[in-house]
Amino acid sequence: MKILSAKQAHELDRAIMDRENITSLQLMERAAEGLAAKIMQRFPDTSRSFKIFCGCGNNGGDGLAVGRILHTHGYDVDCYLIESEKYSDDCSNNAKIAKEMGILHTIGEYDSLPDDDDSDIYIDALFGSGLNRKITGVAEKMVYYCTSDYNFVISIDIPSGLADNSIVDDSIDPDTEDLAEVVVRADWTLTIESPFLSMFMPENHVFVGDFDIVPITIDDSEKAYIDTNYYYTEFQDIRQMFRPRKKFSHKGTFGHTLLITGAKGKSGAAVMCSKACHRAGAGLVTAYVPSDLVDILQVATPETMVGIDSNASIISDIPTLCKYSAIGIGPGIGTDSITVAAVQKLLQTAFQPLVMDADALNILAANPELMSLLPKNTIITPHLKEFERLFGRAEDSIRRIELLAQKAKEHNIIIVLKGAYTAICDAYGNIYFNSTGNPCMATAGSGDVLTGVIAALLAQGYPPLDAARFGVYVHGLAGDIVAERVGLQGVIASDIIEALTFAFKKIADN
Repeated sequence: MKILSAKQAHELDRAIMDRENITSLQLMERAAEGLAAKIMQRFPDTSRSFKIFCGCGNNGGDGLAVGRILHTHGYDVDCYLIESEKYSDDCSNNAKIAKEMGILHTIGEYDSLPDDDDSDIYIDALFGSGLNRKITGVAEKMVYYCTSDYNFVISIDIPSGLADNSIVDDSIDPDTEDLAEVVVRADWTLTIESPFLSMFMPENHVFVGDFDIVPITIDDSEKAYIDTNYYYTEFQDIRQMFRPRKKFSHKGTFGHTLLITGAKGKSGAAVMCSKACHRAGAGLVTAYVPSDLVDILQVATPETMVGIDSNASIISDIPTLCKYSAIGIGPGIGTDSITVAAVQKLLQTAFQPLVMDADALNILAANPELMSLLPKNTIITPHLKEFERLFGRAEDSIRRIELLAQKAKEHNIIIVLKGAYTAICDAYGNIYFNSTGNPCMATAGSGDVLTGVIAALLAQGYPPLDAARFGVYVHGLAGDIVAERVGLQGVIASDIIEALTFAFKKIADN
């Protein structure tokens, strides 16, 4: 799915109306029906009460239409519309209907908002994505009212006051004690047809909350003509990449993965990476480890073949590479100078697809001259601190995304920046945000598991970008399966490995 700007979203609306020969009011009605359906699915109890805060434009029109639909289905609804001399045509039409139904309240500069009721659900339909100025006046009063510590808050399109591609500045002016930006703090955002870039930024999560996408067209042909560098990876994208197993396949069909992992005291990284590689479908897996780790590997993961380094405690060399289909390196290998030399040798000789993580990235950061040796489309998988060690700190998350694209293009590699909505950037600067995963995965070894998964997909012949996107998605899906079963607390990386089989099955079954 393409991530659009506010301008592009409005262009898409116009394209849909032109193709389907419908009015903007009819398109608004379609969106309102989708929004209301999502809300009623989450809050099926019709005794719940809704207070909907509406602006003068089409976002306000969306809110009024949603209020009418909820009211028709038996919910207690009150719509509070900002008093104005000018409303959009669609907002005005929906306001007339809401007034006839007795659910409309017009709020002017000197009018009071209703008394608080902690059980009410608030819906923010004030401005949407088109706002390019600070919120003031009656609208500011509404923002503060519906930004509640107790009430559940839903924003339509985007939280009012949040731009489509920026970070919220929530500092306070020391002279006026006013907030730099006035923004609704939503618990749940229902965005129409496509998310906005700002929704994926960590700083904005307190304003966006969780988000869901409400489709308004079943034909994506118009989107094909919209240029963007930002995408959101969903289930259907992964399903299209998935390669089902054929009846006469054998282990050689699915490749032989080499994992260069582990050091004394870090055998667990080698074990988890190897197990994940098997679970992700590699036909054969060889773990190349220091000699003291051999017995541990052969007991902990008997399916894994073991290559033995001559050094007892650290990686000091690399094996002959010709028989391997793909290579993963980094988990638990340490940063000893001998290991640095082994990594350099690998980069100079490897011709297979390559994924690098953990200490391999720390070695690159400490020895930046090695970056020039990275083969084209090498996949690196840094978390935030590893990314900063490699490429430096950014002022905020938007600048970090720009730096991510810059460095991926500069080094002709694929960078997987791990975190919520993991961002995968290809060598052309296109960024794919992931839709799976949850905080239960913030645990030691989770990254080692991801390395094994991506290496397995590379060995099976998935192109590097597909391997990165598919690997991140299925890794997150396994985490979601674990969270659904046991919750977010106390999950370990081995739980994620065990859930990989069920994650692949879910993709295959659909």
